[in-house]
Amino acid sequence: MLTIKKKAKVAKQTQEQQIATITHTVADVLSTYKIKVVIAASALVALLVIAGGYSLMRSADERKASPLLAAAYEVYSPAASSTADYARALELFRGVQKQYPGSMSAAIAEYYAGNSLAALGKTDEALKEYEFFIKKYSGKKMLLGLVYQRMGYIYGALGKQAEAVKAFEQSEALGGPGVATIELARLYETSGNRDESQKKYKLAQEKLGGTTWGIEAMGKVQVLKPAPQPADKSAEK
Repeated sequence: MLTIKKKAKVAKQTQEQQIATITHTVADVLSTYKIKVVIAASALVALLVIAGGYSLMRSADERKASPLLAAAYEVYSPAASSTADYARALELFRGVQKQYPGSMSAAIAEYYAGNSLAALGKTDEALKEYEFFIKKYSGKKMLLGLVYQRMGYIYGALGKQAEAVKAFEQSEALGGPGVATIELARLYETSGNRDESQKKYKLAQEKLGGTTWGIEAMGKVQVLKPAPQPADKSAEK
């Protein structure tokens, strides 16, 4: 959600340190399911980027909302030895939204409220939550891209491929080549749309080289050999 330079890596490490008290590795959550690990990893990236701006926020509401968001997230994604309580997390995220509307914390809480509903198996409610986010936080592009990504997974699980493709396309348009690109490639491949599938795999190979997604794409891209040219009959005479 990218050519990765050394400076970018340093910046990311700094951001991770800045929010060490707010979140831990999201990829540990739902680790039993590969597809959800990818989603969780994407969510972590979003939080890292957003957290980079937290130190610059000085409003009283943001200062008060941040600890509440952190507490809610801890319930949603607890330490490895604990079990997530999505119902309680949903309640806490709702509290952040209600008490501090308009804050960045409220936007993040809205996103995770949808995730909590999805984790509880309430897919219809989760989709409505995401749709509400789209309308209310249209300017939060990073989170918006993740919302569309989540919608894509839900639609895919429901067997609604056309809706899943549309959602992933929206996610890719907002965040650039990333998880959504690979998911689009997989969907096109499954549906037999080889041309579109190859386009996405090639894009992932070019833009995500060195990542897990880039490596997967490399194995999927077909090497097109030039068609054999007809023999030059004049040379035979």
